[in-house]
Amino acid sequence: MLTSVAPVLAEDPLWAISGFINYSRGDYGTSKDTTLLYIPFTLRVTPLERVTVSLTVPYLEQTTQTVFLTGGGVAVRKEKVRELQTARERVTRTERGLGDVLLKGQYVLLEERPTFPEIGSYLKIKFPTADEERGLGTGEFDETLGLDLSKTFLERLVAYLTLAYTFTGSPPGTELHNSFTWSVGAAYVVTKPFSVFAFLDGATAIAAGQEDPLELRVGAEYRLTEALKLTGSAGAGLSRGSPDYDVAGGFAVRF
Repeated sequence: MLTSVAPVLAEDPLWAISGFINYSRGDYGTSKDTTLLYIPFTLRVTPLERVTVSLTVPYLEQTTQTVFLTGGGVAVRKEKVRELQTARERVTRTERGLGDVLLKGQYVLLEERPTFPEIGSYLKIKFPTADEERGLGTGEFDETLGLDLSKTFLERLVAYLTLAYTFTGSPPGTELHNSFTWSVGAAYVVTKPFSVFAFLDGATAIAAGQEDPLELRVGAEYRLTEALKLTGSAGAGLSRGSPDYDVAGGFAVRF
């Protein structure tokens, strides 16, 4: 599952800008490895209390065309997998360009209390800006509804749970399934500027015959200044529906 590293500890700046580099490699159950370089830049705005809106514009570089990205994860292109047996060179090339732009709106339904977690909801729309002719996207809209829960324990430990459902648009001639995704994990503040985190991410498969993605991700976050922090992570796929491994790193600046 392709994921981007996001700042772990919750904050509510009026403006925030983040940029990340995510590199992953895996065969996703096919006989051909795919490498993905995903570089998203995100502008995050909090215009009202409890309300956050973000816009993500990504750059994407992809080797082989046996998979494509959707709003719910990575899907196998069955027609390209069949070509592996007869025209291997046609699915072994590198394409690069603009990825699918993401617009996300979040609302905090319930603020954290001593006996209750913070509960937030979000709506994310994937706009089909990636070139489907070059295998960089599906050419269809995706919509995701999600729920985020977080709870702080003993001041330094924060537990997280995310549940989401993606309505996946299917390109002509391809049937993609809607996807239920989940993520559970925690972050621990080792010292005031330094924290570590670990997450287990899962989902239902988007393409028929593909295994359900499951990935373990660990990382760390370091705050250089009050406004700037750096994040890095590494992930390992626990099923053939996920990349074999991925590494990511980036920054977030708040104003």
